[in-house]
Amino acid sequence: MNWNADHLPAFVAVATHGGISAAARIMGQPKSSLSRIINRLEEDVGLQLFLRGPREFTLTQDGTLFYEHAVRILEQVDAASAELAGLGDAPRGRLTVALPMAFSREIVSPHLPGFLADYPELRLDIRISSFMPDLVRDQIDMAVVVGRMVNSDLVQQTLVEAPLAWIASPDVARTLPSTLTADMLTQQVRVIETRYAENILPVRMADSVDIINTRMNTDALVQVNDPLVVRDMVASGYGIGFAPLIYCRDAIAEGRLVQLAPHLQINHESRLSLLHPGRRLMPPKSRTFIDFLRACCSGHLSQSS
Repeated sequence: MNWNADHLPAFVAVATHGGISAAARIMGQPKSSLSRIINRLEEDVGLQLFLRGPREFTLTQDGTLFYEHAVRILEQVDAASAELAGLGDAPRGRLTVALPMAFSREIVSPHLPGFLADYPELRLDIRISSFMPDLVRDQIDMAVVVGRMVNSDLVQQTLVEAPLAWIASPDVARTLPSTLTADMLTQQVRVIETRYAENILPVRMADSVDIINTRMNTDALVQVNDPLVVRDMVASGYGIGFAPLIYCRDAIAEGRLVQLAPHLQINHESRLSLLHPGRRLMPPKSRTFIDFLRACCSGHLSQSS
């Protein structure tokens, strides 16, 4: 194949807007010029890219595959141009970020004053929520969420792994037998984060892939949508609970909490993921804040991308 990359913007415009006429209006070019470009591109690649109807163009199967590659090529060109043009630019302007409450309070907020002192031209708009944000509807530049989104067009990166830990106060821990089982721990849970409030709690041994399905009586549990409340209630002596280890490490190190049975791992998704649109240029302000978030997490648990 010997096709011209300069024809890709016209091809993507026609595919995106469903026809020559609409694409011509958006691009400010004659319809005849766009028609010639599409015909020439199909000849050069040796494939029919569009099914032509009386009012619209529809991508063929080959055209759909070519479209996906074309979009990525144009994104890379735009990103390279933007990065080269803005190498000397300081992060500036408004940046809207959605964060979970516990993550914002424990991991991010202690470091924000120093970050803002380094970038005085950046205007942060931080949205705190326990719900999955809608980045497009709410015009959010990026978000940190628990777990990951399925079937999403957003770019998703693991920010930090945050396994769940069994916890108790020192007084409660002293009343427990020396050998603990998954069933025994589950039966003594008294407070739980709402997202994990199910009758079945899957647990596995650290050196095994086999799952032990233990049962919880959720009707008898205090449920709360904030892991920090779970942590603090357990630290005050309110039975056994479990919470992301990332929020319990300091309390464990200070002796206010005891981590129980680390070999019995709760098999629930507990990573923190970073989401941002994949088809928008990444300005310096966004890149800088992502680096800041990763630095905030680096001292807690190992990261992966």
